[in-house]
Amino acid sequence: MLTTIRRLSPLATTNPYLGAWLAFGLAWFLLGMLFLPNSKLYHQGLILFLWLPGLAVYRPGLWQQLGWDRWLLSAVLAFAGWSLLSMLWGGDSGLIKEMLYVGLTVQALALIGSIYRERFWPLLACIVLVGGLWVGWFILSFYVLQGMPLNARLVGGGVLDHPILAAQVVGGLGILLWFLRRSLPANLQGWVWLLGCGLCLAFVVLSRSKGPMLAVVATLVLSCLWMPGRRIQIFSCLVVVGAASAILAFPEFLLRGGLSYRPDLLRDAWTLFLQHPWLGLGAGAEYQLTVVQIGQVFEHAHNLFMHVLLQLGVPGLALWGLMLAIVAMRAWRARETIAGRALCGLLCFSGLALLSDGVGPWIKPREEWFTVWLPVFLCLAQYASTYTQSCDKRTA
Repeated sequence: MLTTIRRLSPLATTNPYLGAWLAFGLAWFLLGMLFLPNSKLYHQGLILFLWLPGLAVYRPGLWQQLGWDRWLLSAVLAFAGWSLLSMLWGGDSGLIKEMLYVGLTVQALALIGSIYRERFWPLLACIVLVGGLWVGWFILSFYVLQGMPLNARLVGGGVLDHPILAAQVVGGLGILLWFLRRSLPANLQGWVWLLGCGLCLAFVVLSRSKGPMLAVVATLVLSCLWMPGRRIQIFSCLVVVGAASAILAFPEFLLRGGLSYRPDLLRDAWTLFLQHPWLGLGAGAEYQLTVVQIGQVFEHAHNLFMHVLLQLGVPGLALWGLMLAIVAMRAWRARETIAGRALCGLLCFSGLALLSDGVGPWIKPREEWFTVWLPVFLCLAQYASTYTQSCDKRTA
């Protein structure tokens, strides 16, 4: 093990166990919600296995060796700064803790990328494969062991007890697994990989969550943009035909609930936004939207971008858009690589899924982090890994 860690990066020689510690922390971050019974254990594990070893970046001389994506990091800091400023006229000052959680995760992922270099994405691929295969247990437990009817909306175990949020988590893992196939060991790139992807897709469909389902289908169709080629174009067409056929064959199952009053929520949210267009209500501010048809009150807009617009105004949404634009630019420039394609896929899935649900972005680590923050974290890790590789080549 020590020999392997030393081969990863000279950074790991500062502590030969640091790489393994952080790798376990990354697995805990991505898979903890699939295995653990409650969020308290999940957060405690993040502190011990991810954030604590991530503090190693403050060791003398180590900070300068890391590859920081200064453009993306500056955008994150600018967005955080505006969020803090908005607390002067509204919002919840308690969100400072949530900002700290994001910062701790940022530095931990940058350190992992710097240590593992070109082996970061193979490590990530193996982690998401485990998650994809474990999804099969959720399906078996829900419909066989618990005896739930097939028309019941599938949820995961423990933390993943909400069908939409569970579908976002599993959908994100499935998208990463789909594009990271070539990063897996050769003996896992066949039926094992296909089984993991199939189980993730089955979970999203059986959750009957239209937003994540649409996001998965659209991401697979749009993948021909960053993976040009005749086979990908044919695959995209087959996905469209398959999705249309499924809707025609099972309309009541797949289109349950119609649009779920999302247009009504957006209309009311827009009216509220016009009252505070530039400053917003303040980060973490509470607001209510009422759907008159059913007499129900909602505490957020079920659209992350509108939620950010309401709380942080036009400047806040512009800064959030700048962050995503930098991630998209980094991913697009690296689209010839496995990492770039995985980032393109995850960013596409996340952006589409958050159009129909999502709160934040300043929230404790929970399901929404897989769509709100994971693309940013992985982009920072990718930049750190490539930066460290280029430095090693120049040194050699």
